[in-house]
Amino acid sequence: MNPLYDFSSLQVDRTIAPKDGMVAPESPEQYFDLGRRALELIQFSSVLCDKPHYPNILDLPCGHGRVLRWLRAHYGYAHITACDLDRDGVDFCGKQFGATPVYSQIDLHALPFESQFDLIWVGSLVTHLSKERWLATLDCLVKWTKECGVIVFSTQGRCVPSLLARGRRNIAENIDKPALLAEFAATGFAYQRYFESTPEEDYGLALTSPEWLMRTLQRYPDVIMRAYLEEAWGMQDVVILYKKAGHYEPLLGVPEQNLAALQAKTTAQPPAQPARGWFSKFLGR
Repeated sequence: MNPLYDFSSLQVDRTIAPKDGMVAPESPEQYFDLGRRALELIQFSSVLCDKPHYPNILDLPCGHGRVLRWLRAHYGYAHITACDLDRDGVDFCGKQFGATPVYSQIDLHALPFESQFDLIWVGSLVTHLSKERWLATLDCLVKWTKECGVIVFSTQGRCVPSLLARGRRNIAENIDKPALLAEFAATGFAYQRYFESTPEEDYGLALTSPEWLMRTLQRYPDVIMRAYLEEAWGMQDVVILYKKAGHYEPLLGVPEQNLAALQAKTTAQPPAQPARGWFSKFLGR
């Protein structure tokens, strides 16, 4: 995919942490390409949302700075918070790129953040979470975003399940692929825990269709979807959200609650009897 913006003149710190597991030995430049691509998408968000400056940025999960190093190079003035379960990555980002280090928690509600970020970048996090944790994460991101702030996050949309359905190997060999695809086809959301993951860790692969995501956003009348870009960050889709208090009326409600109410109503009422037409009367039925 062609670059959205020319960042060739940026002075990017290319120091790689010894424990950075995201660098592929056979193609090390891909690491920097994905970092630059994330910055291009963030710059695109600033155009869409009329936000020329992002003075307060959260990178979650920051890893060892695959994206954060590009954020620091482009937004040199910004206060950047590096947050991850990987403490070595957080420490590296704090020391190497001048970020504020915050160790993450499995339960994001335990983090000390309030509504304070102008930009939150979330690369490849909800792509690994169960539905309950996926929705809880989005709740936290919206809560932590300032008024007129922006959230840019990646999802696994239609690309990965299409490849799996076609028999592509070496994408997700450590999950129950038939169960994943069946759930995705039925509901638009699917999650399977990695075989090596524990129930307490509960880490796996999550698929979300664009339609499922749009229904999920009904929860947030204060959030505007500025863009949904399929396969914009490698194989992952990218979503750009803008927070504006009271922008929409909450007419659509919450999808799960709507469904539960409909099911309760259907169960409580006896099945409707078909009206007797003239043909039924003629037959004496």
